[in-house]
Amino acid sequence: MKTQKYNHITRVLVAAGLFSMVIPALAAQVPPGTALAEKQELVRNNGSEPSSLDPHKVESDVENNIISDLFEGLVSVSPAGEIEPRLAEKWENKDNTVWTFHLRPGVTWSDGTAITAQDIVWSWQRLVSPLTASPYASYPGNMHIVNGAEIAQGQKAPETLGVKAIDDVTLEVTLTQPNAAFLAMLAHPSLVPLDKVLISRYGDKWTKPEHIVTSGPYKLSQWVVNERIVAERNPRYWDNAHTVIN
Repeated sequence: MKTQKYNHITRVLVAAGLFSMVIPALAAQVPPGTALAEKQELVRNNGSEPSSLDPHKVESDVENNIISDLFEGLVSVSPAGEIEPRLAEKWENKDNTVWTFHLRPGVTWSDGTAITAQDIVWSWQRLVSPLTASPYASYPGNMHIVNGAEIAQGQKAPETLGVKAIDDVTLEVTLTQPNAAFLAMLAHPSLVPLDKVLISRYGDKWTKPEHIVTSGPYKLSQWVVNERIVAERNPRYWDNAHTVIN
C-alpha cells in the first residue's frame, strides 16, 4: 500500500510547568484516505526556557528542539540513519575531499527572499569566528573543513574557511582529508543557513518574532518568556505540502 510522507511537527507551544514547545521535525506516515482534523495543533513541554534561538549560540536540546522546527540545513539524517536531501537536492564529491552541493530551485526564507549559497558561506564563517563565541566553533574543524580548526583558534580569518559559493545555488566545501562521516555531520543544527542582512540589522534581537525569518516548516509567531513559544506553518517552506500540523 502506498503511503505519503509528512513532516510531523507542531504549531502551538504553551506553558506546562515552566515552558512548552514543539516536537522535532520527523517524517510520519499518514495512510491514504485518512481524514485529518481541521485543526492540527500540538502542545509540547520543552522542559525550560531557551537561552536563545540563535543556532550559533546554543548547545542543548532545550534550544535545538525548537531550532530544528524553524530552520533546515542542507541534509538531514533519517531515524534509520540514512542521509536525506533537504535544502540541497543533490551533491557530488571529488576524491571525498571536494564536495559540491546544489540547492533546490526556489528555496526561500519565510519572508519570500531567496536562500543562497552565499548565505551558507557567511553562516559557517560566523559559526567558526572567535567573535561569535559559539560553543560549536570547533565543529567545522572536526569535520575537516579547510582552515576550520585554525579559524576557531584565532590563527586565520573566517573568510579563509574552505567553503565557497560557486553561484547562488551551488556550494563547494573542501576538506583537508576524506571524512566518512561528513554528510551525517552536515545535519548538525549549527550548520543551518542564517540571514546575514537580518542579523546585521538587528544584532542579538534578530530572533524576536517580529524580526526572525526561518527556512524550515515553521516560523516563530510568539515568544512569551517563561510561558510559551508559538510556531505556525511556514507556507513558503519548500516541502510545505507535506506539513501536517498547522
